[in-house]
Amino acid sequence: MSRAGRLFELLQILRGRRRPVSGAELAREAGVSLRTLYRDIAALQAMGAEIEGEPGVGYVLRPGFLLPPLMFSEEELEALELGANWVARRTDDGLSHAARSAMAKIAAVLPQRLRTRPQDDALIVGAGWRTAQAGELTLLRRALREERKLTISYSDGKGARTRRIVWPVALGFFESARVLVAWCELRGDFRHFRADRIEAAEMLDERPPRRRHALQKDWRRSILTESDSAPVYGRSISGQTKGDSMSDELILYTNPQSRGMIVHWLLEEIGAPFSIAVEDYGTTIKAPEFLAINPMGKVPAIRHGDTIVTESAAICAYLADAFPQAGLAPPPAERGAYYRWLFFAAGCVEPAMSNHSVGWDPAADMQRRFGYGCYAAVVDTLAAAVAGRRYIAGDAFSAADVYVGSMIGFGLRFGALEKRPEFEAYWAGLENRPARLRALEQNEALASRQAWAPA
Repeated sequence: MSRAGRLFELLQILRGRRRPVSGAELAREAGVSLRTLYRDIAALQAMGAEIEGEPGVGYVLRPGFLLPPLMFSEEELEALELGANWVARRTDDGLSHAARSAMAKIAAVLPQRLRTRPQDDALIVGAGWRTAQAGELTLLRRALREERKLTISYSDGKGARTRRIVWPVALGFFESARVLVAWCELRGDFRHFRADRIEAAEMLDERPPRRRHALQKDWRRSILTESDSAPVYGRSISGQTKGDSMSDELILYTNPQSRGMIVHWLLEEIGAPFSIAVEDYGTTIKAPEFLAINPMGKVPAIRHGDTIVTESAAICAYLADAFPQAGLAPPPAERGAYYRWLFFAAGCVEPAMSNHSVGWDPAADMQRRFGYGCYAAVVDTLAAAVAGRRYIAGDAFSAADVYVGSMIGFGLRFGALEKRPEFEAYWAGLENRPARLRALEQNEALASRQAWAPA
């Protein structure tokens, strides 16, 4: 190991100790002789490291020493570069400028061989879904730093507007949303406010009666009190009898940031009791236990008694048949349009939107190779199917509306689908259905617990 690497390793060891540690122990952990350790300690002190102590007593590193950038490894530089680029593209103007400035300062003092590394485009931060942030993130961050109360004008998911005084606790930056965690005086509890729904905010002179770190501890305890896998709703639909297929245990395997919301909505429409098992993308979704449910390692999936079903459209069709009293499928002789549009949405609309959203569409001479042909044809066909219609397959709401509506609602929200009047009118008739709002509320609660859980 080079001397620079050895000094770096010694700093890392000292940084992890809060109390003085003997030279013998440091030498043993660093893999050097005691004489070499004393020389290294003296070298670090000469460089400005506030290492206090002496031979025979012990050493401790006082806070404040900054590691010289030339000691960064290439992987550490890649991590810094990627993180700074994410901040520059996904936050407010203040943090964006700060991220670029920090990387410029690092680049200015790097060794010559690494000086071009921060400008290398080998690691790229994608554009992501762009959601307008009505709330002023700079003001929210300032209120957090200064521990001041905020007055906010907030519009919830149902469009109801309220004016609240809140005590800021944390600000979360997620892929498609920025979320303020705060104690709400109106509700007398912790609440999560999406920044794009904060229509106005004003920082008050008054400070919360408790310090932010104490509030944060209470908030974390509050979001971890419920299990991620628990019964959700215990309602039963009329006509359900003990011993039939509807009485079998029903489990939804999902993640709050997934297509599982589609199935969750449908389950709310059915009204039968079910449980939710939240699968984490980084861990449990690839574990053997879940791969036994879906070898693809994807959600959603359901287990209904001994039956396992995966793929959102297939789950919708299965549940509509398994719970006929819910009336979510037309009579068998009238299911032509029902099956057609349910699986058109799965086989054509979703892949067309996904490819189009990342800037790729099949060239004219390649369209025959793709089941959906091209994005424009899919959009035109879907628009014609919903034009002037309240429901996609007849005069009654069905499972096809859950799936088709979810595709349209998602596409309109994130810009993956053109905002045509036909789509907006059709979705307006579905998005505020009570069952969907119940599913959305529960989904957001699960997302909060998962997103804010300690790593």
